Amino acid sequence: MPLATANIPIGATYTPAGGTATAFSSLGYSSDGVHKLFIDDGVSLILRKNVIVTTRAPVVSVGAPNGYTQQRVNVYMKFPKLLANGNYTVNTLRVDMSYDSESSAADVALMREMLTHLGVDADFDGLYEDASPA
Repeated sequence: MPLATANIPIGATYTPAGGTATAFSSLGYSSDGVHKLFIDDGVSLILRKNVIVTTRAPVVSVGAPNGYTQQRVNVYMKFPKLLANGNYTVNTLRVDMSYDSESSAADVALMREMLTHLGVDADFDGLYEDASPA
């Protein structure tokens, strides 16, 4: 389905069903807002999925609309993969969120809901399966 005609159910509830609980384990946290983790799914070290989470709180900025920079949250996931030819590659997933400090919890929740729709709604399958936005 073309993105121009996509429909998403705002306010829907997604309930995970099935699957296996998979733990995130910390590799450490630094004072500059970087938290390194890995997904503990029992695979070898070279194929271990890694997660880097970066956060930045708003700071005073005279040039910003309300006098503060936006809060930022970044999640970067790495999915190593062994190819049929014996070489390795790394697939990646990146989520970047920025929002004003005056944004309500509901504003941020709506952004996260949209992220969910972009990831699971069938209207976006063509985008991810064959990189077709139309």
